[in-house]
Amino acid sequence: MAEEILETIIPGTYVRVRAEGLIRAGGFAVGNIGIVGTARIQAVDDNGDPETGGDGSPIFDTSIYGRTFVLSDYASARAQLGEYDALLNAAGAVTGQLNLVRALQVAYQNGARTVFARALSPTPAPNRTAYEEAFAELIKDDVNILIAPELTPDEATAVLNPLLVSAENNGKDLIAVVGGDVDTTDLTGFLGAVPSNDTGRLIFATPGVYSFDAAASEEVALPGQYTAAAVAGLISGLAVQSSPTNKVLPGVTRLTQRFAYGEMAQLVSGHVLALEERRGVRVVRGITTHTGAFAQVTTRRIVDAAKRGIRLSADPFIGKLNNQRVRKTLYGAIASFLDTMVSAEALVGYTLEVTATRDDEIAGRAIVNAVILPTFSIDYILVTLNLQ
Repeated sequence: MAEEILETIIPGTYVRVRAEGLIRAGGFAVGNIGIVGTARIQAVDDNGDPETGGDGSPIFDTSIYGRTFVLSDYASARAQLGEYDALLNAAGAVTGQLNLVRALQVAYQNGARTVFARALSPTPAPNRTAYEEAFAELIKDDVNILIAPELTPDEATAVLNPLLVSAENNGKDLIAVVGGDVDTTDLTGFLGAVPSNDTGRLIFATPGVYSFDAAASEEVALPGQYTAAAVAGLISGLAVQSSPTNKVLPGVTRLTQRFAYGEMAQLVSGHVLALEERRGVRVVRGITTHTGAFAQVTTRRIVDAAKRGIRLSADPFIGKLNNQRVRKTLYGAIASFLDTMVSAEALVGYTLEVTATRDDEIAGRAIVNAVILPTFSIDYILVTLNLQ
């Protein structure tokens, strides 16, 4: 059925359909994780038996490299990417080479749902360029939260921060979680080196966590980088308006470090997302490394969700008539989406207007001005006791 009446030559009834009033934003993901790490799996033959070389050494499947896996649970990660190796050697030194699935275990134990993963070969050890190239491919998919648990905080920041900036400039809003251990003997120096992002897209989590190592059949202390996987898993399972503050990490039973009150106060004041053992392992305060408007994780995620929903509402109107009728339906589509955010308690309220002057119409512009009021969480409860 044509939307427009193109000609009226033969007598009859001609119908014009104007369907703009039915345009609405569809659903979209807000907690998909993107991860890059080392993995290896043995190849199998047509009978499903493991392949070996002439000397009996295993032949590994190289097809897992250079592609993105969409994983929904830990079992599928193991099946497609292989098992991880023991993290520690007999002397207690970190020697594990297959760490992607190890990080996925931590993420899924703490609430991760959909994960987009890219594997790197452990031999030779991947360099920064390998991670940059893998993440550049990964962000082409529908990911929201990036983690690189095998990289040190400095390395992860160097790889992820430019991606966050370029992705935002290209209309894709992401956050990244970086983890690290704390040097409490030089807390000032540590806090001075905490990475930052000008738009609140970087979260720095600490300290390290304990996790069961299936390869070694024992619980091991994971370096602080892997805390990023735990925190990313927690955040991915939360609605954008639900703060990580005071939330329990279900897959973590104890931490590698415990902080005194003064140390914890400095970490939180330094915009570090710190964990503590208090009736389980909890997030002390869900904050980013940003010192401005986007200090709260929820503020960053709510605004990103609003931006994406408005884009999805408005994009179908590209190419439509720029007149009062169509702008009114554009207003309705955006307002409908923002209403859902209000009903979900992600927003307290909003104001919206869609306008265009004659010059705007000639230039092909429709101007949308929106003021949104994000919801905030309770961080402090102040009690006054009056005695009588």
